[in-house]
Amino acid sequence: MEKSQVLTPRESCKLINSKGSLVKSNETGIHKVSEMIFKGITEHGFSRKIWLKSDLNPKTPNQEAIDWIFLVDTLNFSFWPDEGNSKFGVKDHNGKLQTGYWSLCAAVNRALKVGIPVTSAEFMANATLEQIKTIFRSDTNGEIPLIEERLKAMNNAGRVLLEKYFGSFAMCVMRAEKDVHKLLSIIIDNFESYRDICQYKENTVSFLKRAQILIADIWTCFDAKDLGEFHNIDELTMFADYRIPQALVALNALEYSEKLKQILKSKEPISSGSETECEIRGLSIYVCDLIQERVKEMSKENGSSVEVNAVLVDYFLWEWARDNRSTIEELPFHRSRCIYY
Repeated sequence: MEKSQVLTPRESCKLINSKGSLVKSNETGIHKVSEMIFKGITEHGFSRKIWLKSDLNPKTPNQEAIDWIFLVDTLNFSFWPDEGNSKFGVKDHNGKLQTGYWSLCAAVNRALKVGIPVTSAEFMANATLEQIKTIFRSDTNGEIPLIEERLKAMNNAGRVLLEKYFGSFAMCVMRAEKDVHKLLSIIIDNFESYRDICQYKENTVSFLKRAQILIADIWTCFDAKDLGEFHNIDELTMFADYRIPQALVALNALEYSEKLKQILKSKEPISSGSETECEIRGLSIYVCDLIQERVKEMSKENGSSVEVNAVLVDYFLWEWARDNRSTIEELPFHRSRCIYY
């Protein structure tokens, strides 16, 4: 497929907003969320330094950190359990049980602590199913979903790094020359599991959740310096997953049709790549773009200068969703099992 035929995530969300019927934006909610984020930045110090908040993230900005981020984002998808099953969970170095994305981080750190070079390209390329079952063993009765798909993504990524990038994703970053579009192209052209692309009506749309968050995580880990410096970081969109749409609905920035609400309440699976899923993800990107623009307007009106982009809007909403789990779960998230988020 020619790249020119694939709409970018931002082009995709505008198209979906113009043609969709199940999801729409809500101006009142958008303004409310924008005020929350503006206050979070100006009064509570929210910034890209949020990366340092978690003990599970690498703290030293070096090649090892990039390799850690690359592995984690290669496997950063689909942690929710099937109905009736227990959540996958892993205890971290402090003995705290982590679930969701953080369970993945805890499992990777646990492996590294006992000398398993899980972030090395050679290990990734040659890992077996038995090895990753051991690495991603759960400390609960639940299991990590899509284990074979994770192995395939890991093996493919490791082989590509060895064959083309001297065994480290840091080389991909260097070849991108501080340009997010160049780095996105390198990722999508070379690493199969990152091709978050599908059909919506007569168009080929993309969301690129994991490819974009991979770049954003490097940007935040390096505090926008050295290998984390990108002159056009603001051109990334939010990372369309299942938690941010749920948060946007809870905050009334997104509105679902009654038909869609009933599907979600019944916990009926929604096919990956379906028009329904595309509308949920596309409108989430669209609304987050409106929010970041509104925050910029507030900053200008206030005579202040704040750093805000879709990355930070996403990070803020993800943190808010984690801290307000009972609120967001009044309406279940959309259940689309896939490797893209």
